[in-house]
Amino acid sequence: MSEKKIILATHGKLSEGMLHSVQMIAGQNGDLSCMCMMPGEHYQPMVYEVEAMVKENPDTQYIIVTDLFGGSVCNGMTMITGYPNVRLLAGMNMGLVINLLLTPGKLTDEQIAEIVDESREALLAIQPVSPDTGGDEDFF
Repeated sequence: MSEKKIILATHGKLSEGMLHSVQMIAGQNGDLSCMCMMPGEHYQPMVYEVEAMVKENPDTQYIIVTDLFGGSVCNGMTMITGYPNVRLLAGMNMGLVINLLLTPGKLTDEQIAEIVDESREALLAIQPVSPDTGGDEDFF
């Protein structure tokens, strides 16, 4: 069993799309999986499924990445944060997932906090480029 598993858990098929997008950059990786809560479904089956994995593999670190802090998926997953091998993150973005996935081994809380901070710093509002400066070398 792997040292670390990353589970993307979201409303709708966001996690499925994120998994495919991350795989385009980082390649196929069995340590990354996704769970989708579709309209009309409840988060509880997802929570039970993750909890069963967590109990079955106590030496594996599970990092659950959800789409929205305060959303039902994230709120449901808080029920299993008492396990020492579970970490829960909210506010999924591609940079976050790639960094979590490609950082080798189990992650310390400090490493996770650093990755979250880096992901937050990459969230930017891009200012419009005027047609007069469209080819300007100072753009990047």
